Amino acid sequence: MNTHQRTTTRRAAASVLAAAALGLAGCGNGEAETGTDVEDVQESEVLESSPAPQEAGETPADVVAPYSGAYNRDFSDDRALYEGQEVALTGEVEDVVSPNALQLSDPNDVELGSLLVLHDADLPELQDGARVEVAGTLQASLDVAAAEEDLGADLGDELTDMEGESYVRATEVTVTQQEE
Repeated sequence: MNTHQRTTTRRAAASVLAAAALGLAGCGNGEAETGTDVEDVQESEVLESSPAPQEAGETPADVVAPYSGAYNRDFSDDRALYEGQEVALTGEVEDVVSPNALQLSDPNDVELGSLLVLHDADLPELQDGARVEVAGTLQASLDVAAAEEDLGADLGDELTDMEGESYVRATEVTVTQQEE
C-alpha cells in the first residue's frame, strides 16, 4: 500500500470516528438524564390516573345516589351530601307557613327540628300533622328575596328567621294522610 492510500485510509477512518463521536455526543450532553424510559414506566407504581369511562348505570364513588325516604335524623345528618340533588321525602307537616311554604318534620323525633319546603304552586289544603310526600331539589341556603323571585310569590315575614338554612325547592307535594 503506498503512502497516498494510507493517508486516504487514515483520513477516512478519522472521519468515520469523528462522525461516530459526534453522533454519540448528540445523545447526551453530560447532564443527568431527564424524561421517562419504558423501564421506568413498567417498574413504577401508578399514583394517579384519570377515572375509567363509566358504564351506563354506574356512578362514581363520590356521587351519592338521590335520597328517597323519610325525613329523619339519618337524612338530616347527611344533608350536605344531598345539596343540589333531587330528593323525595316523606314526613309530617309541622306548620303551614304560607300558601307556598311548609315545615316538614319527623313525628318520631321532635328534637330533630323541621325542614322548610317551598313550592311555586299553592300547596294543597294542608293541616298541621298531615303526612306528605315531597319531591324537589335540596337547596343549601335560603335567601328569602331570591326564593320569592324564583317562586313568583310573597312568602311573608315568617321566613326571615330561616335565612341561610337549607330547604327543599319542591316540584311536587302530595298529601298521603290528613290529620283527623
